[in-house]
Amino acid sequence: MSKLIAAIDNSAAARPVLATAAALARPLQAEEVEAVHVRENGGSTAAEAAAAAGIPLRTLEPPVTESLVGVAKQSDVRAVVFGTRSNPTGPRPAGQVALALIGVLRKPAVVVPPQAPLAYSLKRILVPLDATKKTAAALRETIELAGDADVEIVVLHVLHGASLPVFSDQPQHEPEAWRHEFLARYSHQPERVRLETRVGLPAELVHTIATETGADLIALAWSQNMSAGRATVVRAVLERSDVPVLLVPV
Repeated sequence: MSKLIAAIDNSAAARPVLATAAALARPLQAEEVEAVHVRENGGSTAAEAAAAAGIPLRTLEPPVTESLVGVAKQSDVRAVVFGTRSNPTGPRPAGQVALALIGVLRKPAVVVPPQAPLAYSLKRILVPLDATKKTAAALRETIELAGDADVEIVVLHVLHGASLPVFSDQPQHEPEAWRHEFLARYSHQPERVRLETRVGLPAELVHTIATETGADLIALAWSQNMSAGRATVVRAVLERSDVPVLLVPV
């Protein structure tokens, strides 16, 4: 039986993580949701949150990162959902445990911000795409699964430099043809996908467009490389997003 794992701790972040996991189980084709918690010194928030959500809880022994990675790598786990802590003084950089998980898991991971709603529902996903084959392969299944679950897909393509399309003497037809061809690369049913295009820098625009479109989830393909100068869009979205972020390894 396939599982969606919700990794929670004894903080207020446990409740939005559980709510998000419950809502994403069907779109990610998981048959059940299981909460896991690495034993800490004192506190019962994790157990109380799982009980209130009606989700079974498994308690693991420290160390935190190794235990969570061990569970997440099990073959019956479809994806892992976990939270980040709030930072009232500025952006929310992902913590060490989050970075460790998303850096080694070859399966989808969902990062939930602390202000995600407790009554979470998934109606619309924003999918930023850069028109590369690797990105298409990583996100195509996600797009199809969301479509099967009656979730609206909004594809965002940020145009800059060489990616700007050149239209000739039929401006009334060519932009629409380009949009249809672009969407056909990523979905067998392009009519069920809405394409939004913007000009600028993706790292600066994804959060803005997510807010404008009312997205409940942002889905990003990435290379799992967080070294200096890499994953600028992933870093920016994790720091700023008000909604959960689905990371799909390339």
